[in-house]
Amino acid sequence: MNNAKSLIKGMKVHDHICLIYEDEKEWESTIIPFLVEGFKRDEKCVYITDRHKSETIKELLIERGFDPEKLKGQFKILSEDEAYTRGGTFDPDAMIKLLEEETEKALDEGYSALRATGEMTWILKGKPGSEKLIEYEAKLNRFFPKAKCLAICQYKKSAFEPEILKGVIMTHPILLWKGEIYRNFYYIPPRILLEEDPAIAEIENWLRNIKREKEFIESIEMFTGLFKSFIDNVPAMVSVKDSNLKYFLVNNRFCRFAGKKESDIIGKTVHEVFDEETATILEELGEIPLKGEEIALERKIRGRYYHIRKFPVEIPIGKRGIASIILDITESKKFEEKLSKLTKNFINVVENSPESIFIINKAGKVYYANQQALKYFGWEKSEIIGETIGIPSKPHITEEIQTIDANGNLKIAELKTSKTYWEDEECTLISIRDITKIKEYEKSLKKALMEKEALLREIHHRVKNNLQIIISLINLQAQKAENRELLKETTNRIRAIARVHEKIYQSEDLASINLKEYIKDIISELKATYKLPKIKFNYQIQDIKLTINQAIPCALIINEALTNSMKHAFPDKEGTITVKAYKSRDSIKLIMEDDGVGFPRGFRPEECESMGMRLIHALTRQLDGEIKIKGEKGVKIELKFPHTMKG
Repeated sequence: MNNAKSLIKGMKVHDHICLIYEDEKEWESTIIPFLVEGFKRDEKCVYITDRHKSETIKELLIERGFDPEKLKGQFKILSEDEAYTRGGTFDPDAMIKLLEEETEKALDEGYSALRATGEMTWILKGKPGSEKLIEYEAKLNRFFPKAKCLAICQYKKSAFEPEILKGVIMTHPILLWKGEIYRNFYYIPPRILLEEDPAIAEIENWLRNIKREKEFIESIEMFTGLFKSFIDNVPAMVSVKDSNLKYFLVNNRFCRFAGKKESDIIGKTVHEVFDEETATILEELGEIPLKGEEIALERKIRGRYYHIRKFPVEIPIGKRGIASIILDITESKKFEEKLSKLTKNFINVVENSPESIFIINKAGKVYYANQQALKYFGWEKSEIIGETIGIPSKPHITEEIQTIDANGNLKIAELKTSKTYWEDEECTLISIRDITKIKEYEKSLKKALMEKEALLREIHHRVKNNLQIIISLINLQAQKAENRELLKETTNRIRAIARVHEKIYQSEDLASINLKEYIKDIISELKATYKLPKIKFNYQIQDIKLTINQAIPCALIINEALTNSMKHAFPDKEGTITVKAYKSRDSIKLIMEDDGVGFPRGFRPEECESMGMRLIHALTRQLDGEIKIKGEKGVKIELKFPHTMKG
């Protein structure tokens, strides 16, 4: 962290920070983001005002998309007489007690912490107890390490006497000033400040600071030596140039490359260090890193190959410089060239390929044909090499063609082309693979598949017809049965299954049915069965495909739930039933609810032993799913099951 913005993002509970600001812009750019960050982190925020009106703070928060009125209990504004000087007197212990209470209250309300900030200009009003400000700030350093609380104390620099600001600085471990963060080495721990003579404590702190500065300088010198040792031993040439393109830092390897001592390079330009040819190469594109971008290039210098990477760096004088890392890649370059030649010389691999392979130039002239190509087409090498056979209509193609083999048979082949090289010339590689037998096998498979699909359609059609016969038989029996309603429910269940088979044999896809279309059919069927025109249906259903193993149990659950709603939910025969179905990650969610009378008082659906309820739970298990049934305000059934079933 090196500025106010990064500090605000990185603040944690226990932090006690002092903001010493010069103007309103500096105040706003720190305190408002401090509050906004608290809202985002689900922390309760408390602002104690004095100089600024609460309306001003609210307006600034609204500009950043946070309306204090909508934040409800998460944001609280207190005036200084409601916090610091309650009862007209400032008592440090009472104020810390208030912070403790507000922190406990925030945690009890479910917030992760309390985030507080207060304007300290109230101290200038001279109310009783104001002289205890520094005691209060020191005691806060005992409070924060133990509390789930963080805070920024606000001090406008021009409003306070130097002596007060001096005490403020001594009591805050971290300072924010002019947008920068400072680890405060003038900070005095509360144990020393409160329990010892303040003047002696200040002297002791100065002496510690002198010692700390000496240790810091020694550590910097050690780090500088370590850094120099590190860059001197990396296997690359390292250099840094300042904004005037003069060398600022170089390692030993760079000095050896230049053939000069470090003292003869630092402070000089590349043209003052190297010969004209080398200097021109090394300064190439140097203006790009100065604009903030990095570049990488390969160049040949004095007969060797180098990889040069240049990137912008911030140098100590506060301007942008250019860092360069130059790596000798001569050996790897030679290996690449050798590998490239080996890659081009692939004849031993393709010569024995089962595919017919040709290499032609851009004009279609044949440079190479392997043994399979000669055998397949019945050519001698002398008959085809050097001849022109045409060029593909476009590069990098894969397509089926018809060919005639050496015996005059018409064959189906797969032709592929790709770019390659013959010696140093860019060419096209053509491979031809005989797929006649594969195509014949595919044709027989397609025929078998069509026969299988026809058979499956016939099976689904016959199952549907058989179920219709069962429904007709039950309807005949119902004319003489005492419990016609029970038989009616049974036929509805069978009809729900039959409809699945009907949808499948009518569909192009024999493996699944569309849930949206199926639910619409069920609703139409129930409307026709129960003839209750004042019961309305709403549905919000995505296009979802179900397998037959999912469709049948799902259909029965839907039928059972909607039937129960139409029979029992609306004593006045009037109401609304809503059906929703949608995908959620790897699951399907199905929601069916009505605005009817709901369950009777004391009714527990999980304990119900009715046929319908047992059927719903059994079918849910078959779907590997979960079901929730509620009946406080109408009945709501939520079914969730995997999109793809196990097994």
